[in-house]
Amino acid sequence: MESFYDPIAQAEVLFSDYDNLTIMQEDKLAHVRLGQIPLLSHEYGIDEDLSLSEKENFQLRKGAGEVYALGGRLFGKTLFVEKVDLLLSMFLLGAEKVGFSSYDAIHIRGVLEDIIPVLEHHPLFTILDAQISRSPSYRIYLRSGYTLEGINMNLMGKAPGRQFFQKHLTRLFIEEASFETEEVYRQRRDSVSENGCVFRISGMTNFTRYSPCGKIFYDMSQRGKVVNLPQYVNPKWDFAMKEQAIKDFNGETSMGYRVFIRGEIVEDGVSVFDMERVRKNYDEDRVIKIFEVNKEVYAFFRSFIIVERPGNASETYIFADIGESAPTEIGVIFKINNKYRYVYNIVLRGLTDKEQFLVFQWLATRLEANYISVDTTDGTGRAIFRQLSEVFPNKNLVACTLTEKISVDFDKDENGNFIFKEGKPVFKEEYVSEWSIKHLKDLLYSDVMDMPIDYKLDQQLNSVVSMQSGARTVYDCVAQENHLFQAFQVFSICHWHKEFSLLKPITRKSFCKSGV
Repeated sequence: MESFYDPIAQAEVLFSDYDNLTIMQEDKLAHVRLGQIPLLSHEYGIDEDLSLSEKENFQLRKGAGEVYALGGRLFGKTLFVEKVDLLLSMFLLGAEKVGFSSYDAIHIRGVLEDIIPVLEHHPLFTILDAQISRSPSYRIYLRSGYTLEGINMNLMGKAPGRQFFQKHLTRLFIEEASFETEEVYRQRRDSVSENGCVFRISGMTNFTRYSPCGKIFYDMSQRGKVVNLPQYVNPKWDFAMKEQAIKDFNGETSMGYRVFIRGEIVEDGVSVFDMERVRKNYDEDRVIKIFEVNKEVYAFFRSFIIVERPGNASETYIFADIGESAPTEIGVIFKINNKYRYVYNIVLRGLTDKEQFLVFQWLATRLEANYISVDTTDGTGRAIFRQLSEVFPNKNLVACTLTEKISVDFDKDENGNFIFKEGKPVFKEEYVSEWSIKHLKDLLYSDVMDMPIDYKLDQQLNSVVSMQSGARTVYDCVAQENHLFQAFQVFSICHWHKEFSLLKPITRKSFCKSGV
């Protein structure tokens, strides 16, 4: 029994299968891998030193138990920093006040709903007599006095971090910590006990130097508590997984591969969007309407996708990032009372360019679209755009090639006079990839957008960073997926092109090569 105060021994004896924590077989032990040992808390073996004060003893616990696991995917962060250690702490600690936090309710539920069956069915954990409630928030109470509360950061709410108010925690677990904002950090900074708090932090490295996670990562005094490992420390990592990851992230040198596989930090990256200003556009009473169409339901997409144009809409924008191996993300925005209302997100998975074209054609007709804009950077996007141009007038179509340049203004001399060359005005040009973000910021900051709650879009906007490359400022989204954000880049360019051009809804051409 003395070995139970060793977290490795207890984690291997209490559980037989980390994929199913409710199982405990006498003849089968689980195995903690070498790279996962630092993820466990080692505070349980520390005895009280009577020569020290209560607070000084607690600081010893912090030193042995605190961890900031910020690295690549799938090397055991959530499992050992949170799930396993939560259960061990319930056995070995007394009347603790414990918080479990993340940026939304879904991520809190995703971890705690794996803990609750263990408390209800594991042969040893059932003796803890856990009292469990899920509403209005998660709360687990043990007869030892140990209390665990779910704390939603509520990043998209009107008062992010408010649930930390009046909490006096001795332990705090945070899932997906890279998304914590400065506003939330200020709220939870004082929600600790008089002696302090043991922080158990887990997340990716998709943060910037000046975010709360970035400040911790670069704080030399915290270096002994930071665990930064790549995905390939997992023994299950093999050549096939590497090849798939290279394909998913478009190369080993891409920012996505560096962050999510290697666990690197974008050291020179600066967050692009001021999320406090962006979230002022959010309507908390609406949730985005999402439809996913794959090969299995494609034949029925006309009845599967339920959309309509509001009667008071003056314009309809359909815009999309076209995926080659990734999904295609389509957004639909209606202009209503001089505001741009984002209503629909349609995701197409595994469809050919011809199948995707038919979805676009149906959506445009159904919603009486004024503008259709697609990403034509790659071949599939160009193929879809060509088919659309055979059916609809070019004045209603906008091709967005992120690698090209766009005219953004007239070039003028130092006296403000237009510059002409060969009788034609000279234009200032910017890269589409960069100008689309500049104009999107203008839209999001100027109170003209009306956005529902869309966690996917919020996460991707929050993950856009900028870096200097020579004289250029380049941008990248370091979220695991960035396709919806890129669709909004397409909308931004479409809006820029058509802002002062009020067109009637599109009509089909009388004759077209496709015969549609």
